Amino acid sequence: MKNLTAAILIALPVLMVSPTVMAASSDAVAKTVDVQFKKGASSANYYGKLKGIKYDSYTFYAKKNQKLSVKTTGGNVDSYLFNKNLSDSVNVGEYSSELDNQGYYKLPYSGKYELRILQPRSQASKGKTPPYWLELSIL
Repeated sequence: MKNLTAAILIALPVLMVSPTVMAASSDAVAKTVDVQFKKGASSANYYGKLKGIKYDSYTFYAKKNQKLSVKTTGGNVDSYLFNKNLSDSVNVGEYSSELDNQGYYKLPYSGKYELRILQPRSQASKGKTPPYWLELSIL
């Protein structure tokens, strides 16, 4: 019994994978989109549909101190921002504490960013396939 308890305690952290870790595998990419803004526009809109642990990747370039807004509607999805200089991903979803009072995230670096749209692990394991609409704005 002691061995079983020890094995469970060792395995438990591995089983409780965060969305950041879950989305770290390049095998999990469902689609990759280079974000394009129409001339004079500061926002772009996209549609996607997730399946399982796969995520959609949206890449874009921005300058330090620009403000990013990520709005998703439709299914239950999460939004995480990556940059090579960030120590960890940043939750930029609607209720994230990283956002200012207007719902913007101030970009700390100039360069290439990746926005990953994924579904919570609890939904992914149930085989959910949520559709979503994304509005990405940079001011």
